[in-house]
Parts: sequence; structure tokens; C-alpha cells
Amino acid sequence: MADSSGQDLRTVGFGLIGTGMSGGFVASELRFVEGASLVSVCSRNPERAAAFASKHGARRWTTDYRELARDREVDVVCVLAPTGLHAGMTIAAAEAGKHALVEKPLEANLEAAHRMIRACRAADVRLGVIFQMRFGRVARELGTLLRHGGLGEIYLADAVDKSSRTAAYYASAAWRGTEALEGGGCLMTQAIHIVDLLQHLVGPVASVTGRIATKRHAIEVEDTAVALLRFESGALGTVTSTTSIRPALLSRLEIHGERGTVVANAQYDRFLVWDVDGVPGPSGLPETTDWVDTDDPWAYPQTRHRIQLRDMADAVRTGRDPVLTGEEALRSLRVVQAIRCSSRLGREVSLAESLPGENST
Repeated sequence: MADSSGQDLRTVGFGLIGTGMSGGFVASELRFVEGASLVSVCSRNPERAAAFASKHGARRWTTDYRELARDREVDVVCVLAPTGLHAGMTIAAAEAGKHALVEKPLEANLEAAHRMIRACRAADVRLGVIFQMRFGRVARELGTLLRHGGLGEIYLADAVDKSSRTAAYYASAAWRGTEALEGGGCLMTQAIHIVDLLQHLVGPVASVTGRIATKRHAIEVEDTAVALLRFESGALGTVTSTTSIRPALLSRLEIHGERGTVVANAQYDRFLVWDVDGVPGPSGLPETTDWVDTDDPWAYPQTRHRIQLRDMADAVRTGRDPVLTGEEALRSLRVVQAIRCSSRLGREVSLAESLPGENST
């Protein structure tokens, strides 16, 4: 097979563990990745696995993720199961000599996340983590602006994610809202996307002071959270996260510096405010902004998954690391877990310290 430039591409076989929302997104977008093939899918429910394989053109299906990992035609195991199962599945892939692409967040706890990273490095296989917003227009154009000092010194950088989820959403799967399998609530599953993007753009977080609460839902984990951030650069910031309100409002990054302000929504890849000295705004800026959003996760554009899947396939062919490695994904997981830890301890938590439950050796 050749790409659009005529260069020969070695076909990279993908196997998918998980046939839920994430599995559907990845399977749909794989069709647009040149040189990629959907070999096998895995679900604990055989009827669901067979139906999913038929719908998306997978050659095989199984109910055993270890069998999928051992499949000779599978090069990349996509781990799209509940968060607390990621480590076992990723380590099984590494032990079978397969690369892994894991849905965010990396794992439900930090100790398991470190084990995943160590296993993949020891087996010399690539570990990528799906944060599709890193591959969109907002990340690209805002990253260019900040790298070139377009905002000057950054004073304040905020991540705001005010989502809305119903009781039916949490009841739709037994793992949702649980500490063991989700590892957290609105911070871990919803806001971690823009927490990842915020620290990617503004730089490492030095410390956090957080408060979490469960206001609306009968779940084990938070549905409301706030935090103060101190970045290593000296910038300050905040995180606001919830699934307990209605209606949902557009999530956004708000970055303020000595030369102006940019506000962007990375979910839909749109800039909302661009007021920067000497730098014209990108096309498509709205004259007015409607802040109300949908509470339907299926409504978000999925083409950025396609870009990340292409990156993973190329990483496998060339032997390089993917753009977003396990080590990189660990950074946002540590920020989120530090916020939750700060709330429990009632004090500021430094990201330089070892967090509870973390053993990276």
C-alpha cells in the first residue's frame, strides 16, 4: 500500500479492546488511516463483539484480550476499556511484543500508570495515550503563539470544564463513578482533556490547592471540583470542573499574558476570544459567543482521533515514540490526582513530591 505521495506503507494491524464509545470512535476513524487495518476486536460480551466486528469490518473478534494481544496480525493494541483495567491490558500487550494506544486517562491510579510505562519501555514497544485535542487547530495555533512569545509573560491560565451528565449516564455502565475503575469523576474523565492541554501549552504545574465534592450524583467520586494552580514559570491558574450542572457550558482555556488574551474551546476546536497585541486573530472568530453546550459526548468532532491514529501507525513503522507518550500522559494524571489529594489533605500539594499510592521505582 502507498500513501498519497506514492511512498510504500507497511500495513499496521490494530486490535481494539473495548466496544463502547471510545471503541466506536477509533474504529470509525481507522477507516481513514492509510496503511492501517482493523484486525480484531474484543468485548466480554460475544454478541456485542461479533456485531461490532461486522459493523466495522474487523477480520476477527474475541472475548479474551490476551488472545487479541497474541494475534500475529495485530501490531497495536488499542486499550479502550474502563480506566482501572488499562494496566493489565497494556502490560499483556507489552509482554506479547505489541505496541499499545490507550484511551485517556492513563490509569485509575499512579502506581498502575508507572507499571504500564515501565512494562512498555522494558519490552521496547511504543505506548501512546489518546488525548485527541492535542491534535487540533487550537493546540497547534495557540502552541505556535506561545512558543514565539506572542502573549509575552503568562500571568493567568485557566481550564474551565462545566459539563452536564445525567444519572442515566452514570448508570449506563457499572464502572462509571467508581474509585477503582474510573479513578475519579469529572476531573479524571472530562476535565483531564483540557488539564492536559493547559499544562502542555503553559508548562509544568508546580503545585495545586484543590477542593472536590460530590454534589448531585450518587457516585463514589467527585462531580464538582476547583483548584488553584502555580506553574513552574510563575504563572497562576485555576481548574474548574463539574458534571453536576445544567445546561452544559462550553469548556475553554483562558490564557492571559502581558500582550493580551486568548480564549479557546478545544472540544470543537474553536477560538472564542483573540485579543493579542500585533497578532491578528485566526479566521472564524465569533462576533458573539453562545456559551451553552450539549451534554452529548457523541456530538464532538472525532477527526482528531484520525490524526493521532496516523501518528501511532507512523511511530510503529519508524520505531520512534508517538507524539503523546505514556510519560507525557502521566503529567496530566499527576495534576488531577494532586488536586484530589490536596482536597483530602486540606493543603497545597507540590508536584515534586511523591503522591499517595505512587511508587515509580
